[in-house]
Amino acid sequence: MKDYVMELEHIENSLVDRVDGKKLMDYTSNIAKWVRISGTQEEVDSLLYCEKVMKEIGYETKLTFHDAFISVPVRAHVEMVSPVPMGFRALTHCFTRSAPEHGLEGGAVDSDSPDINGLIAIKDGLPNADQVRDMEKRGAVAVIYVQDDNLHNSPVSSLWGGPTEKTEGLLPGIPVVSVVRQDGAFIRDQMKKGPVKIWIQSVVDTGWRKVPLLEAQLKAEGTEDFLLFGSHIDSWDYGAMDNGAANATMIECARLLAAEQKSWKRGLRLVFWAGHSQGKFFSSAWYADNHFEELEKHCAGYVYVDSTGGKDAVVIDEAPVMPQTRSLAASVIKKQTGIEFIGKRIGHFADQSFYGVGLTSIFGTFSEQDIEKTRDILSFRTGTPKHAGGLGWWWHTEHDTMDIIDRDILIRDTKIYVAVVWRLLSSAVLPYDFREAVEEMKETVESLGSLLGDRFDFMPLRERLCLLERRMGNLYRQIEGNEIPDEDADSVNALLQKLSHKIVRITFHGENHFDFDLSGAMYPIPSLGDGVRLAGCNKDSYRYFVLRTQLMRGYNRVMSYVREAAELLAGYDDIDGER
Repeated sequence: MKDYVMELEHIENSLVDRVDGKKLMDYTSNIAKWVRISGTQEEVDSLLYCEKVMKEIGYETKLTFHDAFISVPVRAHVEMVSPVPMGFRALTHCFTRSAPEHGLEGGAVDSDSPDINGLIAIKDGLPNADQVRDMEKRGAVAVIYVQDDNLHNSPVSSLWGGPTEKTEGLLPGIPVVSVVRQDGAFIRDQMKKGPVKIWIQSVVDTGWRKVPLLEAQLKAEGTEDFLLFGSHIDSWDYGAMDNGAANATMIECARLLAAEQKSWKRGLRLVFWAGHSQGKFFSSAWYADNHFEELEKHCAGYVYVDSTGGKDAVVIDEAPVMPQTRSLAASVIKKQTGIEFIGKRIGHFADQSFYGVGLTSIFGTFSEQDIEKTRDILSFRTGTPKHAGGLGWWWHTEHDTMDIIDRDILIRDTKIYVAVVWRLLSSAVLPYDFREAVEEMKETVESLGSLLGDRFDFMPLRERLCLLERRMGNLYRQIEGNEIPDEDADSVNALLQKLSHKIVRITFHGENHFDFDLSGAMYPIPSLGDGVRLAGCNKDSYRYFVLRTQLMRGYNRVMSYVREAAELLAGYDDIDGER
């Protein structure tokens, strides 16, 4: 076993050393010569290029088309009618309502004002679906967001994938546009002096259309199991960083890893998703819907790559991971860069459409800017960052072109991905540590229990989690002690995949696992998230009992999955007393 591990490490080092900067830049520039709006021929053409490259390096490919709910902003304009007639450059946003044919006119009001009924609300920041829904409920007829010095495309929808009868009513029913900071400041200065009348024109093209999906696969000998490796192909404008460079990272990883296919323990399936922003992760959601049983039975995990190689992207210690993949990321990043990995919890972004399936995942958007240099810039950010300041001032703008790609940073990022994917393909036992996931669950339940006090009893769940923890510890003592015979590795991996299904559905999913949660903030155990709101309710109030009912149902769901996870590990604990 020791010799085998040393051989794998030797191969890993060789793979990392062979990352080719010229190829990475060539792949990126060839993809970024197209404006890859979902459902367009340019998007198809970019995938035909990727398919050609993947075939040349030995992968079996399949380019198909499926129906998708896509929304594309067409044009927008904002004018001040009075007191100072003036026009402003504007951007509208996908999934929002187009303005009437001859535009919409109304008085301007700050979004925080107590009465915005019948008025056009002005709000700072990037458009946000929950904010827009709230302003629409309060009677706003339109919203103008004041961004930074650039206009950033940003979808305004909390749906994940396509609408259903349950969710279609959540789509915005009012126009939403953005202006730059300087123009927003001028509008606000005039509002301080008296009434301001604004006219908005916006056109958004929303509906069902065909989009492409490219799959490329190499199988491992003797198994149908595979690792899923994804990135989105669609872009805003030329999208060199987002997501041409990430597509290049995926292709370069595939090229290098193919040379070591004989050492794989599971196959590699790469998928280029469409409808990422313009479809709210439609293609990956479609893939989960249409390949559910295959993914549940044979997929060993999911690696996602987005926005690698951006200039000044010096922060790599806060890439998004699951608790069970944090140690894998930390080990690779420490080895490649010497940097101690912190990580942040992955959430509802980055085509993470496989929580319901129960796939363990690693990475989303990857390297970021230093927050000290980007505090005044709007860009995609998640969590509560320590250093990570988003993806750059050019994010989702026409300025995301080849000149913002840093070859050395792209090489660095790609080396990390090559090593991570190599370990996931070649490790005899999957390198996941579910002890960290159980520890996070225990901490979440403890914190929520303290918050709720005598309003809810979590003791049975605490006891059940302790049982799971004991059994998990015994399993990993065997794994780390190299006590798993080679002939038992497949059965241990099958066990880890089944554990993943239970634990991911507890810690990253709140809905029926055949459905999708809405995008937005995620509580560490989504089914218990109502407990936070319950803590703020007056006892015996109507809302208190509504939320307590919801929490009880979520609690039962969690209890069931924890019991099932513990039962999977029954052979690793001789202590009786399952509850």
